[in-house]
Amino acid sequence: MTSQAPGASPPRTYNLARFLGAALALWLALPAGSLAAGIDIAPHRAAYVLKLKSAAPGSNIVEATGGMIYVWADTCDGWAVEQRYMLHVVRRDMPRIEMNATSVTWESKDGLRYRFNVKRKRNGKLTADVRGEAKLPATGKPGSVRFDKPETKILKLPAGTVFPTMHTLKLMKKALAGGRMDRQLMFDGSEVESSNPVSTFILPPREGPKDAVLKPLGPMPVRRMNLAFFDPASGAAEPEFEMSIDMQDNGVVPRLLFDYGDFQVTGTIAKIEALAKSGC
Repeated sequence: MTSQAPGASPPRTYNLARFLGAALALWLALPAGSLAAGIDIAPHRAAYVLKLKSAAPGSNIVEATGGMIYVWADTCDGWAVEQRYMLHVVRRDMPRIEMNATSVTWESKDGLRYRFNVKRKRNGKLTADVRGEAKLPATGKPGSVRFDKPETKILKLPAGTVFPTMHTLKLMKKALAGGRMDRQLMFDGSEVESSNPVSTFILPPREGPKDAVLKPLGPMPVRRMNLAFFDPASGAAEPEFEMSIDMQDNGVVPRLLFDYGDFQVTGTIAKIEALAKSGC
């Protein structure tokens, strides 16, 4: 895995919002009607506390703390996700670094249209402002994405590309059928680029934390999904980023783990509230 301390311009492994927004969207934006019987996805607003879990020797990272707010809503014809995130990183040999990001996305329920608006800041300075819309003519067919920011640009999306919610649906269906491995091309809109490969290893259900999520949203058993994000442009055989998510069958995620090679960050739910379903 590539890694670099947050000194100069941060590499993709330090674009935390890219993975916090896109990867969480894999789990929190699930339409209940598309899943197997017995699974009822609960729209909700969740607040997470982010903390440093471990740092590799020689990384000089002594602290990483922050928080994230995540909202998922049913818009009848699609799924709207809004995420706000902040992380402070402290190194022995550098001043404190503050990274902030907001992500607002919408995906049609057929998985063929996806709108995205992502902004990232570093120490209060805007470092990324990405906005656009992606379309697929049909499931499994090649499509295209038009970026309106940071500049107008059109890129092709290869056949088999999926957007975050559809990616999740396929993973969940595979998990429910007893599958353990998955690899898909996923487009999330957080960078000016086409879709990227995402490999997932699915673990069997296990008992979840008893006090993290209370009724009516939990507690429930969780399924751990270990995801690896690849950058085909780099030619590297190893993933540029890895993460794991503990997810209940109703879409609630009590715990997350982000692995950046030289340090790991955990996310745990601090507060959660149910949102009304649209009824559409």
